[in-house]
Amino acid sequence: MFKSTKKQIAIILLALITLLVTMSTVLANTYIGSAKSDKFHYPSCRYVRQIYDENKIYFGSRDEALNSGYIPCKVCRP
Repeated sequence: MFKSTKKQIAIILLALITLLVTMSTVLANTYIGSAKSDKFHYPSCRYVRQIYDENKIYFGSRDEALNSGYIPCKVCRP
């Protein structure tokens, strides 16, 4: 019974670590663009909600987005 509990705790910890790594990766990217447009946005912009997850492109900096050919959104003005 003790080994089963340790195994369950290990699985939960692994899941939490995976979640934290994923969240930190997403939070490190401060701008979001769409593969279907030439605009980039702050993550809080209302237009980001309209971008399908499979079309989202994450940029770590404003310069990275600009150098990739994207232009700032006229609403959130990143």
